Amino acid sequence: MIENKLRPTKEEINLTGFNFEDYDAPLFIAWQLNSICNLECLHCCEEAGHTMENELNKEEVKDFCNQIAALNIPYVAISGGEPMLHPDFFEICEFFRKNNISLKVETNGHFIGPEEARRFAELGFRSVQISVDGRTPQTFETMRVNGDYEKTLNACRLLVDAGVNTEIVFVPTKFNIHETGDMIEMAYEMGIYGFYTGKIMRIGRAAQNWDKLNPSQAEYEAFFKVLQEKQLKYEGKMKIYYYPYDVIEELRYRLHHPAASLLVIPNGNVKLIGPLPFVCGNLRENSLAELWEKYKKAWRKPEVVEFTNRVIENPELLKEANTWKQV
Repeated sequence: MIENKLRPTKEEINLTGFNFEDYDAPLFIAWQLNSICNLECLHCCEEAGHTMENELNKEEVKDFCNQIAALNIPYVAISGGEPMLHPDFFEICEFFRKNNISLKVETNGHFIGPEEARRFAELGFRSVQISVDGRTPQTFETMRVNGDYEKTLNACRLLVDAGVNTEIVFVPTKFNIHETGDMIEMAYEMGIYGFYTGKIMRIGRAAQNWDKLNPSQAEYEAFFKVLQEKQLKYEGKMKIYYYPYDVIEELRYRLHHPAASLLVIPNGNVKLIGPLPFVCGNLRENSLAELWEKYKKAWRKPEVVEFTNRVIENPELLKEANTWKQV
């Protein structure tokens, strides 16, 4: 879903009658392009803000892009860290669009000015997704440490004015969940294409700050009621998508129905899924085609099944999500 990032929607992954093992290549690549970020968000899944050791270099990035195109993978989502801080960001985006690969970018918006908005529009992105976790500067900047609320909203306006499909991602917490309805109203008034939200994921800094962030059951019930009301109100006018399940419910499903997608992190490791620590290989050691086969086999390995069941029973183990384990 969303900014506990790269949780694809049903439109973005294989939830059809096909099994993920039936595919010769993934349908979707979720690529965390870098780990550096200008913000220090309380809920960051990747605990971003610094350069990850041994990130892919320019030639390795180029090779990965070529492999994606060669395998005819139809859809890529780029995030970070903050992806726009990557020196080759626009070059990568241009490559994918020239190869008719559908592309979404997930960004905090702080580096989008008129020129960047124009370039996004010219490239014809599937969407640009901006993280806006509050209707007021106070709530937004409490969540997004070092963030600038007005700069973020201005990025949304510039993208909309340029004709870019612009989405807002909103992560609910104890201190902003009451602003959900006002957030949706603001999004509609701004001309936003889609509003995405769902339960906060207990990974990375969110796991560390769980008691400070996690809404109560009553707050979530009110939250989903508001979302249902707004969805009816704006049907056909603005897409309002909310993922109703928490990370444990998702893992329970994924254990039996893995997505036809790969999650690639900045150093080239390929994870099975964000909430689990398992890595099935690295782009420096295996081709993308080989990694897809390793991914399919990894989900059936006893240590993956056993640990996933342990996480389902004990969500505290989600704290290990960023401690990589090769399978």
